[in-house]
Amino acid sequence: MGFRLGTRKLTNNANSAISTTRFMKFSSYSNTQRGASSGLFPLLTSLLLLTIHFLTGALDWPEVGNIRAQRDFNSAIGMSALTGYFWFALRLMQQNVASTLISLLVRANRLSHFTYHREQLTAQFKHQIFNATILSIMITVVYCVLEGLISVKQELHVLMLTATAVPFWFIAILFLFQMSSNIKYLNKKVLPCVEGNSDKLNSLSSILTLGTTNSIFAVGALAIFPIFWLKKDIPSIDVLVVSFFTGVVLVFLFLPVFRLRRALEREQQDLLGALENDINEGIKLCAQKDGGGMGKRLEQLETEKERLSSKRFSAFSPRDKARIAACITLIPLSWVLLLVTEWIIQLSYY
Repeated sequence: MGFRLGTRKLTNNANSAISTTRFMKFSSYSNTQRGASSGLFPLLTSLLLLTIHFLTGALDWPEVGNIRAQRDFNSAIGMSALTGYFWFALRLMQQNVASTLISLLVRANRLSHFTYHREQLTAQFKHQIFNATILSIMITVVYCVLEGLISVKQELHVLMLTATAVPFWFIAILFLFQMSSNIKYLNKKVLPCVEGNSDKLNSLSSILTLGTTNSIFAVGALAIFPIFWLKKDIPSIDVLVVSFFTGVVLVFLFLPVFRLRRALEREQQDLLGALENDINEGIKLCAQKDGGGMGKRLEQLETEKERLSSKRFSAFSPRDKARIAACITLIPLSWVLLLVTEWIIQLSYY
């Protein structure tokens, strides 16, 4: 019985991942859809998942002291909300990548290469879809084994929670894959094509803004996590999962942002050094009376030097700082909201 149940679960999980991949048409790296249109399908997905959990009984209000029912209730809400959030963030991220790619190619005078780069990013994206599908199934199976959900007969709502865990892990892992890979692609494959002092710095600044936006998306997800622990203790496995996700955000997202900031500073200093050398050479030629129109050229070089010296790049713009502060503030606020909700629920029992 246990083996047959486990086989049925794995089959359901695989089918769920495949159907989710087909349903989630990501419109890869298109900058034509903005705003509400990007959030429509993710919102409908969250509502659909919540409807499924409601119909199967996972959203039935748990009795006092029924830890298992409370965990199922929290998981149904939390996974449904995060699945829609990660998908929405992924769509916006890909649109931002497309916009950044276009701006870099315009500066490099290679806008005709957009289709090529988009195809390369899409091929990379499809490969990540495959990897995310495999990992999502593996994580779900490991979780089922650790929680003893394979060896015993389960209720319908538990089976559905297990099945919908696959698209949740799938979209979360794909979200992390995309955040780390897109910045690397633009840095290695597109940025070297950009020439010119200002264009190089502005291109680096555009990639820096993209990395900052990605980090903000990830920080925002942390504000949703407390719903998993409504009216229950935090198990060690959940602590590990949240700690891992937080570590990924800090190491693989914010760290590249500060690296880009340092790259901007180095590039600016290198360009200023090259301009200074050109100016000194021009002055020597003028002193030797071999300048022949070098005066106008020196004036242009001095103007360019002043303009580059006046540029100040920050890892986070004032707007980005405000957005990051708002996202970080949401995290303790979400915990406060959780405590207030538990207090109100506790009062209703008296």
